[in-house]
Amino acid sequence: MVSPRRGWAGRPRLTKLCGFALVCGVALVGAPAQSDTLEADPDAGYVPIDELSYETIIRPGSGYEAELAIRIALNNTSVNVQDMVLALGVPRGSELTGISISAGGDWIEGEVSKVAKAANGPGVGRRDPGSVFAHELESAGPGELPGVEIVAFGLDPKATTQIELRLRVLPLLRGDRWQLELPRRNLELPNLSDQRRVIVQNLGKDENFYVDGSSSAGTPYMVTRSEDAIVVEWPAQIRNNTAQLDGSYEVSRDADGQGGRLRVALRLGPSKAIAPDHVVLVVDRSQSSSTTLPRDSSRVFSQLLETLPASTTFDAVTFAREAERLIDPKFFVDGKAPRADNEQARAELSRALGVTVAGQGTDLRAAMQLAGEQLAARGAKRPLILVVTDGMLPPSVSADQITHALDGSLGKAKRPEILFVVDDPLLNMRGLPADHAIANLAAGLGARISLETLANLGPAQVNELLAAPKVLGNLSLSLPDTVVLDEPLPSGLVAGDFVVLEGSYGGRAPSKITVRGRFGAAKVSTSFKLAKRAPRPEAIATALREGDRPRAVQEGLVLPDWYTPSMRRTTTMNVTQAGRVGWVATGQLDSAIIERQLRTRVLPRARACYNQALTRNQILDGRVELRMEVGKGEVMMAGLTKSALSHADDKLLACLEGAAWAMDVPAGNLDTQVYVINYPLEFVPPKGGQPPRAGESRDPMLERLVRSADVLSDYQNTHGRD
Repeated sequence: MVSPRRGWAGRPRLTKLCGFALVCGVALVGAPAQSDTLEADPDAGYVPIDELSYETIIRPGSGYEAELAIRIALNNTSVNVQDMVLALGVPRGSELTGISISAGGDWIEGEVSKVAKAANGPGVGRRDPGSVFAHELESAGPGELPGVEIVAFGLDPKATTQIELRLRVLPLLRGDRWQLELPRRNLELPNLSDQRRVIVQNLGKDENFYVDGSSSAGTPYMVTRSEDAIVVEWPAQIRNNTAQLDGSYEVSRDADGQGGRLRVALRLGPSKAIAPDHVVLVVDRSQSSSTTLPRDSSRVFSQLLETLPASTTFDAVTFAREAERLIDPKFFVDGKAPRADNEQARAELSRALGVTVAGQGTDLRAAMQLAGEQLAARGAKRPLILVVTDGMLPPSVSADQITHALDGSLGKAKRPEILFVVDDPLLNMRGLPADHAIANLAAGLGARISLETLANLGPAQVNELLAAPKVLGNLSLSLPDTVVLDEPLPSGLVAGDFVVLEGSYGGRAPSKITVRGRFGAAKVSTSFKLAKRAPRPEAIATALREGDRPRAVQEGLVLPDWYTPSMRRTTTMNVTQAGRVGWVATGQLDSAIIERQLRTRVLPRARACYNQALTRNQILDGRVELRMEVGKGEVMMAGLTKSALSHADDKLLACLEGAAWAMDVPAGNLDTQVYVINYPLEFVPPKGGQPPRAGESRDPMLERLVRSADVLSDYQNTHGRD
């Protein structure tokens, strides 16, 4: 399977349903879906097993991996022996590697079960009292949250058993910290602990770890609520690795020797920090951005200038539908931009950003052209364009178009590094998909990208922006025909994230694989040699009594006879749902909203445009098609895609473009979808005393797509999820 850790993992993709003319969707925010379940013999009338404690222990590794230990203490409160099935949601990309148990004495290590699991899952049966098994739950689909199931037989009455699961995990790399998200637990079950203790071991002297941004401040552990999904961070120490693209290639051979399984983990390596001698700040002031974005940009940029040499020069541009300079020309000397130590110029920039007013449209081309003109005048050796945006950019504007605008204004000046700083609540919380518009744009431009909440950035973190890596696009993998991946390769790889590819091979495994991609125009190619590993365990078994342990390993996993298929389905669904982001309609587009806005905002203006055109040419007729790209309640880009008029009339076309910009669509602040609407219009001149007609040309494709939006909306509202 493909398990890309790409932020909105598991988020439904709606573009296939809605086609090219209308890309519809709804806002996504966190929902209280919990993963863990605890089951016991239902004949008891209650669950007699209590979870006394729940502890997560992170043990950082030497490379890109870490070990996550989940340690729980289970108490059998009844006077009878009890069987138990406990399902735990675990981080994406996790692999079960071990289990240990203890009942007041030494920890007893588990061994890999020697019995292969049946094709339709574990069977039903009994095992010796004190036998404990662990196995991975089948994932509901690519990118879904994985789970681990613990099955215990005959736990002693009035006794406590400790269990430690060990998992191989792949944390994210965010700046100078590793980051691992721990899923929320099911607080609705009173038998589960309502607290989660978090520990990060093997830290250096004076090093701390963080939970949701709060430091451990030298304490050995932190306590969180179990019902919360949390992010744990700890210092990253990758000193000797300079690879742009890093990863691993592992295979495990099947028992019959005819083939096996392979696993490829890929991630972008650390990047060398930029050392610019001139920086152009480009701030998105479109209506989709936060109202505090310009002010936060001012503070962060000022802190960045403090870390750069005093000789560094700077300029600033803001953009919406149009772009404009922010620094008064009086601060330029002989055409050169002010230096970083020019306090008056910095104060002027802060003032200008403080009074910035949001505007309609998002034209990054115009901003890049204006930035290029300043760079051409400066002639810097190490120029940088720092773009601060919420990531809502019109998909119709490609990287090639922006490159053309920038190169055209640069002349012979050196092409700058480009760094996108994306400030968006959902993207910052969940990561950036490789197929997101801003990721595709950064890949095409060869730009760096950083997901940041500017309001939370302090002086210590600001300089880390300059070390943000680029986005790898055009990802490809060289594999022989004997290898079949479980899921297709993703389109790219975003800074700090990883992707796990799994598949099967026949015959002999390839001795190495080659991964290729692009950072803009620059090609990247990295080969990974085969590393053999033991097959992924289908189950791990142990037992409290020494004499029962070999038998548990030999007999293999079964489930208690009371653990029904419906219980298992509920368990799998809980784990899956806990890894998803819930549906909340905070700006949902459907046919009613679309048609109301088109007919009340766009069509009346288009009619007025046509009536004015008839004063210039009384026989003018034809058809046009308007295109509006909408996101977060603003029109990011608008214009004409088709024009078939009987006579040329540039004034009419310009007026119709203005009518398209008048589209006004409500949307929630957390709706990161982009909506593309094609609106065909027909113009008929007056004939035989009839008035002129300017109305909709009902394209069958548009009608079908609008109906699709209705069906999707009804389904979401009924089911409350995808």
